[in-house]
Amino acid sequence: MRNFLALVLLVACCSLQAAETPVTIEPGWGGKSIEGKLMLPKTRDLPRRVVLLLHGFQGQMDEVGNLYADLAEQLAEQRIASLRINFSGEGERNDYVAESTFESRVGEAEAALNFLKTRYPGAAFGVVGFSLGGLTTMGLMGRHPEAFQSVVLWSAAQEMRMTGNESYDKAVRDAVKNGRASYQDWTDITLTREFVNGFVGVNTARFLKQYHGALLTIRGDRDFLPTHDPAWLKLSPSNDKSFLMIGGADHIFNVLEDPQPNYPARVLVETSRWFVRTL
Repeated sequence: MRNFLALVLLVACCSLQAAETPVTIEPGWGGKSIEGKLMLPKTRDLPRRVVLLLHGFQGQMDEVGNLYADLAEQLAEQRIASLRINFSGEGERNDYVAESTFESRVGEAEAALNFLKTRYPGAAFGVVGFSLGGLTTMGLMGRHPEAFQSVVLWSAAQEMRMTGNESYDKAVRDAVKNGRASYQDWTDITLTREFVNGFVGVNTARFLKQYHGALLTIRGDRDFLPTHDPAWLKLSPSNDKSFLMIGGADHIFNVLEDPQPNYPARVLVETSRWFVRTL
């Protein structure tokens, strides 16, 4: 009898471990399927708090340095579920050829949101957007300003434009003229005319005026992107908003440095605490 009870307790304990499951969302935007990973917390009940994680330019669902994978684990420890997805037309899976557009990104994020709303009706939803994922997040907020109770933006962009980087800017001009052009960053990246034209005239800051939920923006003071965060907070009508500037941190919070500074850990902790409080 004692052994039986021990087995029951062991099974119950194991059943309450956080679980990560690959998912395929169909139909996605434009009829394409969307690959993702769903992280569920240690609970027998349906999660009541869920966060959508949207990656940056030419990234992937786990994000650089596994920042999103680590965030998903931390959220699960706080009984918050999360879904992270791969945007189509980007990243290593597409040979680093940028074929996505503003519409495709926001459309795929919208499909992921609908997937979560169908699976977890009545849950409180949050979203994290990193870099171009931040621009995508603001676009999604513009379409669904009431969908999210809490938003966190990491090193967010509000538009895709010339950066002052000579090789990138030349690739933009050549892609518009010739259909595609490559430049060297952390790897060889190819821009297409479809990608460049897909972001022309897009400025997502205006969508913040429609969003009344909690808003946290995080950025390093060495980010190559402009610091629009204070202006974003002024645009937002939210009564619960904050901007965290991390001194010494770059665009990706120095996550690939060895030894790694404490910037990535701080970003993860602050983001988790924010969702614990606001969802």
